[in-house]
Amino acid sequence: MATLSFSRNGGSSFLTGRCTETKFLGGQALCVRQNARPANGVRAQGLPPQSRPRAGAAATILREAVSETVVKPIIPKPVRELTNFRGQLVLMRHGESMWNDLKLFTGDVDIPLTEKGIMEALAGGKAVSEIDFDIIFTSRLGRAKQTALIAMTQNKFKRVPVLIRGGYYGNGKTGDANRLRLRDAAANALEHASCKMVPVYADPALNERCYGDLQGLSKAAAIKEFGEETVRKWRRSHDTRPPNGESLQDTFVRSVHFFQQTIEPRLKEGRSVLVVAHGNVLRCIISYLSGLSDDEMLRLQVVTALPYSFTYDGTTLAECCVMPPIDYNTNCVKKGVPLGISSVLKKGEIDSLI
Repeated sequence: MATLSFSRNGGSSFLTGRCTETKFLGGQALCVRQNARPANGVRAQGLPPQSRPRAGAAATILREAVSETVVKPIIPKPVRELTNFRGQLVLMRHGESMWNDLKLFTGDVDIPLTEKGIMEALAGGKAVSEIDFDIIFTSRLGRAKQTALIAMTQNKFKRVPVLIRGGYYGNGKTGDANRLRLRDAAANALEHASCKMVPVYADPALNERCYGDLQGLSKAAAIKEFGEETVRKWRRSHDTRPPNGESLQDTFVRSVHFFQQTIEPRLKEGRSVLVVAHGNVLRCIISYLSGLSDDEMLRLQVVTALPYSFTYDGTTLAECCVMPPIDYNTNCVKKGVPLGISSVLKKGEIDSLI
């Protein structure tokens, strides 16, 4: 299978560093270089130059964790023909959840969207409505699935999303009879429905970082219980886990491993891919793609339901700005919304990791 090239110089200490270095993933080389062709009338941008020189512990852990996996997917076929480019990757955080609104540590607690979150999902879907997605990946948390399904209602290609029980790789003959029946029904719909369909696969590797004992607490309540310095360290360090939770490094390893093993191959097949996940998961994936330093990754503002787009031309992947989201109530372009990774980083602010 052909390798996928990314534009990067240096980057987070979680990542392989020099652009001349070759990274081996499951016996396959992954090199990095710049340039990509724009798609859908949007402008491709060079990814920001970085300076960190070498890989850190997470990259080593990630390489050791990679193993060959037997893929038994349910996917629509045949793959539709693409002309000027082979595919497009869109990363989107879920819309505002009820705990986001209350400023509570949410983590992997399954909290639904607010009304504002639903409107954000509609606006995000409208921003990428001219991309004909072939496949969608989400976490197993309801707010990510909700956002993906709502966003697809705005897509001009009218593909109907269908949830595939058991995820991309399936669970064989495990699960209750109804779950297996629903998977079979979805597979049959992809093959025989009298409309365009797009499969939606939920995977725990894309779940939000687990904050353990912090989940459900406000920042103030967490500081009162555990102390300000301890909470600061849990939120800001890369490799420190809160009680019964995950570090950011843990999240990086599982989410980027899934990206390498499952999402990258779909881009190589020529598919346009939508990934709807969570703030910390997308921080990790964007850092992997863009070669962000540790500090830049922490400063990265992953806005709720704002699409981050990358074009793929068969050999390279590059950051690509999409149109700003439309306010669903006024049908006007939202003002003051940062577009693209580079513009977000210019804010120079440290975003909350709640």
